[in-house]
Amino acid sequence: MHPEVTDAMMPFLRNPTGNPSSLHSFGRMARSAVESARTEVADLLGCSSDAVIFTSGGTEANNMLLKGYVDRSSERPVVSSEIEHPSILEPLRQLQADGQAVVLLKPDHDGLIDLAAAGEVLPDADAQLLSIIYANNETGVIQPVGELAAMVDRDSCLVHSDATQAVGKIPIDMARLDIDAISFSAHKLRGPQGVGALVVNRKPRNVLISGGYQENRLRGGTENVAGIVGLGKAAQVARLEMAHKKHHLEQLRDVFEARLATIPGSVVFGQHAPRLPNTTYFALTYYHGETLLMELDRAGFALSSGSACLSAVSKPSHVLTAMGVDDSLALNSIRVSFGMDNSLQDVEMLVTKLQELVNKLPAVIRQAAV
Repeated sequence: MHPEVTDAMMPFLRNPTGNPSSLHSFGRMARSAVESARTEVADLLGCSSDAVIFTSGGTEANNMLLKGYVDRSSERPVVSSEIEHPSILEPLRQLQADGQAVVLLKPDHDGLIDLAAAGEVLPDADAQLLSIIYANNETGVIQPVGELAAMVDRDSCLVHSDATQAVGKIPIDMARLDIDAISFSAHKLRGPQGVGALVVNRKPRNVLISGGYQENRLRGGTENVAGIVGLGKAAQVARLEMAHKKHHLEQLRDVFEARLATIPGSVVFGQHAPRLPNTTYFALTYYHGETLLMELDRAGFALSSGSACLSAVSKPSHVLTAMGVDDSLALNSIRVSFGMDNSLQDVEMLVTKLQELVNKLPAVIRQAAV
């Protein structure tokens, strides 16, 4: 977490905190803190604070959106993509099993939703909901959400974006994009784990968590005051530091990818598409991803093989499969997510370790990679 986030949260962790729904002074203090955080989130995303619903994170927010806003009695489809996060794809599978029509758009080889293909589908689909990930959680590729939103009937189709990877890293203005809903998690912008938000400007058909009047009756349960305060502070810090953060992370990513290119058999996925400043998704052609991951972990590098939500699944990334990447290469994929505490020295150490591991491969394999 950002140090300012920790400092903002500590008074609500150390001292007695009232229920924000209570009328006594402790409750009023908690309510004020929650509403201040709501305003900070709204300022970051260019939306009304009334649209911000606090959740336990992006996964709950995505489920709340899909299970609360889809009209299951309608034959109008839900349109999404093949490269969504599992917290979108799994609820979509559940809806589909119940008879809901679902259309999934395909990406091109760089991991971008194919606008030409989407243009042949969306205008005539009469979709009730369009949900497109803002920046892919594996490749970091930024999707053309605004262009896709312009292809649907904005009066009858709710447009949502899972922006968990993007919020706080790149500017997002919901009013400028003309979209209705965004979901995200606090820990992706240096806030606490276990808190996030669904930002949506319409009322749902169904409430996912009922039994209380909290969050304007849209999400029951006593609010996580300390976590929400942390999210609010993280949103404020992200808004003020975004330009500096973007420059630093892009420098680390670009230097890493330039150095990585000198290693035989290295591949960077989505390299020719617009991407988040902090993400590199790569593979070494002849080095299995899980093996490489464990070797790097032993050397002190905390990397991942795609989505952390699927880290226990030993099968090719569904994102890379949708991009047309061969399974043998997809199984070698590794994701690097640079942070503000990383340095160019860290980048050099990582590349040096990768080169060292490749040099240990049999000579015949190294020559094949070249």
